[in-house]
Amino acid sequence: MKRVTKVLLAISIIALLTVTLAACGSSDTSNGDVIYNDGTYIGESEKREFGYEEAEVTIEGGEITNIVLKRMTPEGDEVDYDEWTGEDDRPNLKQFKEDLAEEMIEKQSYDVDAIATATETSEGWKEAVKNALEQAK
Repeated sequence: MKRVTKVLLAISIIALLTVTLAACGSSDTSNGDVIYNDGTYIGESEKREFGYEEAEVTIEGGEITNIVLKRMTPEGDEVDYDEWTGEDDRPNLKQFKEDLAEEMIEKQSYDVDAIATATETSEGWKEAVKNALEQAK
């Protein structure tokens, strides 16, 4: 009888550990099992009072190979990044957009950390890439 109890206890512990480890599993929102169709896709973020973000995402061989991030005015004109180089209390959007795009390509996902000094713009770029990837499915 003690042997049966030990076996049941061991099975219970294994089952509990399995459930616990499965619950701690990754909730990765990257490409995973999603297959993207090759092409170039344009996505936009929500339009706000001062403009919106746009992303041009290129898919080759089912993978993200290039991302061009843009900040747009409310009229749809691209913002001049020469004015956004980190001087005069403005964030360095010129560098931020390149760094963010590079990280998304590396991770094959729009789900990357926002840039602290440009959170709203970073989140907009992430949303724009997400919307472009939705078109690529």
